[in-house]
Amino acid sequence: MVFYRFCVSLVHEDFTTVTSGMPPFFPTTVKLIYNNLMAHASGSLIELRLTSSGLAGRIECPANLHPAPGQYLLASSPDPTETLPVPLFPAGLPEGPEVPIAPPLPSHWTAGGPLQLRGPLGRGFSPPSTTRRFALAALQAPADVLFPLCEQAMRQNASVALYTASPPSDLPAEVEISPLDLLPEALAWADYLAAVFPRESLANFRRLAGLGLFDRFAIPAQALLLGPMPCGGIAECGVCAVRTTRGWQHACSDGPVFDLNNLEFE
Repeated sequence: MVFYRFCVSLVHEDFTTVTSGMPPFFPTTVKLIYNNLMAHASGSLIELRLTSSGLAGRIECPANLHPAPGQYLLASSPDPTETLPVPLFPAGLPEGPEVPIAPPLPSHWTAGGPLQLRGPLGRGFSPPSTTRRFALAALQAPADVLFPLCEQAMRQNASVALYTASPPSDLPAEVEISPLDLLPEALAWADYLAAVFPRESLANFRRLAGLGLFDRFAIPAQALLLGPMPCGGIAECGVCAVRTTRGWQHACSDGPVFDLNNLEFE
């Protein structure tokens, strides 16, 4: 089922006093949001497995919901205690109707259970078509989120290096694994950088990359910012707000993948 996004969003000038770190909204306004096609469908969780980053899995869903690398789905189970939908990031490219899902998944989910799905949502990774050397980096986040991009790169016969403190066990042998403190070397070798880390870790990531306060990444560089995205772009609730050189943006719809040179940090 496909529907148009339509809602009324109320924001108040005092909202920043309720949630620390939220953007300074203008005085109370009403906005009608009726763009963006979205798809709803029923799916199922067909596999669960335990990894070092938590529960990972595999879902079955229609092809029109398959997320591209860096995009996500919102999923809800029948569990009545589940008050908000769960963002699901792919951990690999789709295989027929099946999509590998990165950890962590909710501990109360069970294999074979039904899911209500919405997506694909957000903006994913967009490496230049000429990229031949991919540097992938995971900081305080599961590297599995970068696996779809890794697979895509290898299908293009490109070289791939992963920088992480927790190397996953199921990476292809062709992927070179290095610790995060060697990340500055990646910027000299690679012609594209893709990273994943929590929103609050931007400054730490830049430090690990060897960048000073006013330095910019010299190669195309993007990051998937992890954090709560409860509305999935429907309400523009502001919970996932990210400060960029273009002003405040929403990770749920303008991201969750951003150009690293467009992100502002404190």
